[in-house]
Amino acid sequence: MPHQRSRVTVAAAVATTSVALLLIGPSAVLAEPTTESVYAGGETYEINTGAAIRVGASQSLLASASPIYIIGFPVAAGTTGPITLPSGYEPQNNGLPSPVPYHDHVLVAVPGDIGYAAPLRVVQLRYTWAYAYSLDFVPVRSYDELVAGEAAGIFEQVNPAASNPFEVWTTTVLIRPIVP
Repeated sequence: MPHQRSRVTVAAAVATTSVALLLIGPSAVLAEPTTESVYAGGETYEINTGAAIRVGASQSLLASASPIYIIGFPVAAGTTGPITLPSGYEPQNNGLPSPVPYHDHVLVAVPGDIGYAAPLRVVQLRYTWAYAYSLDFVPVRSYDELVAGEAAGIFEQVNPAASNPFEVWTTTVLIRPIVP
């Protein structure tokens, strides 16, 4: 008789698990991964935002991370909700809660390129008011455009004492792989 109880117990467990999978399965399939748009090489990609974040990352993690340039848009104090610039452009992160609620993202590389890594070190920049709110505004969509933008003066000097006054290299690392 103990042998039968084991079978009954196993059968009940399998049935319960099967029902649970049937109930959970469809909702898991319908749930989309949390992603955010990024620019790299002039193209738009999606990164997984559900992965880890390391504030005050170790020197070894900082050294192995590829930069993610967070380019902020200047906004008036108290601004909330999405914005549309005079050029018609809307930021990739358009008013969502974050340390920089209005910003775009630029990666140096994508999978398969030299320099790509899923750990991404946050580097902050900010467009000037004059450029961001001009009718001629075009977002920076590649590292080459970012370098050219620094030379052209489209970014504010957010770190005047640094060798590159347009960039703030943080110790925050995001683990954000590109989603296929």
